[in-house]
Amino acid sequence: MTILTPAFFETELARLTAVVLSDEFVQACAKACNTPVERARLRLVDCHNEVSTGLRVLREIPPGARVLEVGAGTGLLSLILRSAGVDIVPIEPGSGGFGFNATAGRLLRERVDAADLKVLDIGVQDLDPAVHGKFDLIFSVNVLEHIPDLTSAFAGMRSVLASGGKMRHTCANYLLPYDPHYGIFLVPFLPRATAWFKPSLRNDEVWESLNFVTVGQVKRLCKQHGLTCSFESGALYEAFQRLGTDDAFRARQPGWLSAVKRVLEVTGGLKLIKHMPASISTPMTFTCGLPD
Repeated sequence: MTILTPAFFETELARLTAVVLSDEFVQACAKACNTPVERARLRLVDCHNEVSTGLRVLREIPPGARVLEVGAGTGLLSLILRSAGVDIVPIEPGSGGFGFNATAGRLLRERVDAADLKVLDIGVQDLDPAVHGKFDLIFSVNVLEHIPDLTSAFAGMRSVLASGGKMRHTCANYLLPYDPHYGIFLVPFLPRATAWFKPSLRNDEVWESLNFVTVGQVKRLCKQHGLTCSFESGALYEAFQRLGTDDAFRARQPGWLSAVKRVLEVTGGLKLIKHMPASISTPMTFTCGLPD
């Protein structure tokens, strides 16, 4: 039975936070990944701050549902769901510049006596119902934009989606020429060319992993794989709100975004953004599933 109440979530997150953001754990991750301590700390803070976003994406979990988290990162949310009694299976191959997350996740599971939580270290395109079974709910948080072949990824997820099951995803929408990872505008219609104007992006693993997915592409992929698809408004509004509550997220963004937020608050424009159509908003949050 799922008992993921707000109070339970906050208690479990606080318990895991005490481990993840401790100096001892940060130093252990830095050593295991051969990365500077402060860089390791920032990576862990980022992963920690994505947990609340993941909970908003989930909303509710049907009783007895078998759940797949795609791109689980350090596995914080999966560990909380597991503690709540959810039958959760995380998948995290650690590719595309995210090897740190996979290593930190392994160390975390060892620290909190959850080493028995099986994490699939495969690409989502390699999901096989004969091997991995079926899932009632599949979700991801800021992952789809890092998957090289989205066609194969949707095919893989579709193959393990149970009858009546749903998928919930949130990710950047590159119909708007802006990248939230680096807080930069992109060359319209040719986002990859942005690296010519910003040399620091060249040979950057995370940048190279971006596929610049758009809302239109998601609609086509869902149609191709026989899935219904609905998008939610309000994602951009939540992103602006996050500027005021998430220090790590705000630090990654250019200073002018906070200034824009203040102007929108004063003029009342922020309330209008809350109802902005998903097609011209980033990030995008959508639900897809098999037709009834």
